[in-house]
Amino acid sequence: MIDEEDEEEILKKGITWKSVIKNLLIIATLVLGAFLIYSSNTAESQYNIYIGFMLICTASMLIQIQKTPPEPIRQTLSILKCKFCGLVKVRNYKDGDFVFMESGKCNECNKPMEINQIYSVKLKKPTEQTKEEKEAPLKAETSLSK
Repeated sequence: MIDEEDEEEILKKGITWKSVIKNLLIIATLVLGAFLIYSSNTAESQYNIYIGFMLICTASMLIQIQKTPPEPIRQTLSILKCKFCGLVKVRNYKDGDFVFMESGKCNECNKPMEINQIYSVKLKKPTEQTKEEKEAPLKAETSLSK
């Protein structure tokens, strides 16, 4: 379940119809705004300039809005090591832990253990099972019951 930072997730993301339609609408809004600004020749067409300017500002704002990815679930661990026998123990981080802090007794030699490392890891998302994998245990149970 523990995994290093993964670039494969970024590469797996494809282009969706939703993003294509969104980008086409933004481009159309920009073109319409520019058309309204440049097509106004008379003094009475100041409204076209204002509307065109507002459309361009709205489109540029929509370009900059990006969906932020959710924060990955992380777990912080403390690595304890015995100074005498070298036994290594991994446990969850507790508030107040720091490197070289003595924490607990060794299970083998009953001497004090000290925190050797503290680090955080990104937990891997559980992979979604396919329909066949979900049904496989059900098929096995039904064949056993017959």
